[in-house]
Amino acid sequence: MTDAAGHPVSPVPSGDALVMLAGAMLSVIGFATFLLLPPFIEVVATRLGYSESQLGVLSALIMSGQTLASLASSQWVRRAGWRRAATLSLAGLLLANLASIPVRGFAAFCVLQCLGGFCGGSLYSLSLTVLSDCRRPDRGFAYAVGAQTLYQVFTFFAGPVLAAHGGVVAFLGLFAALCIGGFVLVRWLPAHGRDRAPAVAAGGLLTAPAVLALAGCFLFYVNVNAYWTYIERIGTAAGLGVSAVSNSLAFSNAASLGGVALAAWLGFRRGLLLPIAVSAVAVVGSVLLLLGPVPLSAFLVSAVLYGNAWNLSITYQYGTVHAVDRTRRGVALAPAFHNAGGAAGPALAALFVSERNHDSVIWLVTASVLASLACFALGLALRARSRPA
Repeated sequence: MTDAAGHPVSPVPSGDALVMLAGAMLSVIGFATFLLLPPFIEVVATRLGYSESQLGVLSALIMSGQTLASLASSQWVRRAGWRRAATLSLAGLLLANLASIPVRGFAAFCVLQCLGGFCGGSLYSLSLTVLSDCRRPDRGFAYAVGAQTLYQVFTFFAGPVLAAHGGVVAFLGLFAALCIGGFVLVRWLPAHGRDRAPAVAAGGLLTAPAVLALAGCFLFYVNVNAYWTYIERIGTAAGLGVSAVSNSLAFSNAASLGGVALAAWLGFRRGLLLPIAVSAVAVVGSVLLLLGPVPLSAFLVSAVLYGNAWNLSITYQYGTVHAVDRTRRGVALAPAFHNAGGAAGPALAALFVSERNHDSVIWLVTASVLASLACFALGLALRARSRPA
């Protein structure tokens, strides 16, 4: 069997543990900077002296690179050789991080990290496509989420040590070392994906319910990356030690697996909107705990609540996009809208945040998650109204 370009096709066999492991680990490497963003932003601020607004711009550019990669990958991921694409993405990400080590200027550092975001985003999209070609993609995605969470737990605990003994160089060295390890995983990937002709469905993608659902994805990640960029800064500004903040975030990431488990157990038995609404309320409650004086106990409760709400909501967001889009192509675009929102969140926060006062971040998180909920609710309502009897 060959694909449209005449390449031999190597479908992912069912139960191929090595392929699933490679896909899951490559997803960690591609998303490594974002997954470790709070301590990375903190060490960049303290060692390179960037302002709060500059930190927001840096985070936005990293996510912009991820967004562009997600959009571009839809054009090549089914045509390119997977091993070659993974190798090129890893090489680009490795070079971007190594080249960033001696850089101190803000503009040059941003350009290199945006390039790294693009290469990492390409690798991330490829890894998800590898897992989607498995006969049990649900299991493959679960491995990826688990691997990403474990990476966060270990690196958040190690973050203070890296910051104290190596600063920015230690974090960039970690990202580079992951890329070197990734080259070992490439050989476990299939040469090419399955031959899947694009489905042609009646009607266009841009129906009102689909647009609203994708807008909900965008707005939700405005909240996520505004929070994720500044959460460690919020903790340290409140007088909490760097180690206490990192350990709290590490614990919250481990505890956030409860949100994934709840979604897996609940399924769609309670519909799509109710879990999204519960998650939105939990997000608002978690960030309101950060107003005023923030003791360590409140910070920890806030982080755990937010992490579980985040993980719970994502499952139902993809389900909503799939439900309201008759062409079944909207789910492929949802990560791009998530990443675009992730770029917009810190950029908007950077317009208002100050070094000692992060209340504007909390209000931006609150407004964007509630606006996201409204978009999902309206999209599902319009879809229900237009459904034939």
